[in-house]
Amino acid sequence: MQTKFFLFFLLIGCTDSSQKDTPEDSDHQTSDTSEPSDTNDSADATDSSDTADSSDTGQQSDDLNTTVCERWNEARSDLSEGTWSGNSSQCEAGDISTQGRENALQLVNFYRWLSNLSAVSTNPTKDAAAQACALIMHANSTLTHYPESTMACYTQAGSDAAGSSNLAPTPGVYAVDLYMADMGNETTLGHRRWILSNWLGDIGLGSTDAYSCMHVIGGNGNGTQEWTAFPPPGPVPFEMFSASWQTLDQTGWSVQSDVINLTNATVVVTRDDGVQLPMAVRSLAQYYGSSHAISMIPENWSTEAGREYTVTISGISTPIEYTVSPVTCQ
Repeated sequence: MQTKFFLFFLLIGCTDSSQKDTPEDSDHQTSDTSEPSDTNDSADATDSSDTADSSDTGQQSDDLNTTVCERWNEARSDLSEGTWSGNSSQCEAGDISTQGRENALQLVNFYRWLSNLSAVSTNPTKDAAAQACALIMHANSTLTHYPESTMACYTQAGSDAAGSSNLAPTPGVYAVDLYMADMGNETTLGHRRWILSNWLGDIGLGSTDAYSCMHVIGGNGNGTQEWTAFPPPGPVPFEMFSASWQTLDQTGWSVQSDVINLTNATVVVTRDDGVQLPMAVRSLAQYYGSSHAISMIPENWSTEAGREYTVTISGISTPIEYTVSPVTCQ
């Protein structure tokens, strides 16, 4: 039997980003690094300047690398999908056990934390709707945002959720890594952009043992991040690049923004040895979790652990520059 990995996403052409409520408490990489305080007193200073000692800076970097890897390994310590209590032959949506839903949510929030975005939680009402959505996909062995009323196990709730969800032909935990790689969606990277969206609020997670729906539209997100890159600035797990069956180098790095029009962006990527690395840059369709976005696919080179890659984006109203530092976490 042929395995289906093509993922679908609904274009939201009329999403109103002004309809947002107060976000939940942040759990950002920059504020939750578990680093020790590093304030130097006069006894530690070698001169009157405020420049940090190089060994001190190196220790901070090592601490942050360690924290990122600890969070990565913690989020992936249990990738079990849980147990589905439903039955498609009887059109019983059932539910996915707590373990499966929590494991999927933990992965979502790891990727948001790494990208300096606030954590999200699940909403029981949206969970139930997403579960009804997953049942329709499972019963019909298909993915569609527009289920027909004649389809097996059709319900209005499931149909409505299908139009507001990321859909995957896998259970919900594995689906998160698929969404972040987002193969088959080269013109949008919409799954990834919704997971990393300023607009994302509470979500719904529904799953059978073969299909899943992640209800992402209509949340109360009120993030204010000017731009979000993936992979993001700073240390990132090298293993993240190959967490799905296509790598991030194959599907593309990305930058998304609600306030910066990236349509005419020019990108230069410089490795830590000064070599400029070519990227194939594409302007992505609007309103897939962000107003604007671009993808950047490495041309004839691959990301290496232990190197640094500085991304410089110009030709836009607010130039962007950041450095990605892949570190080995296993």
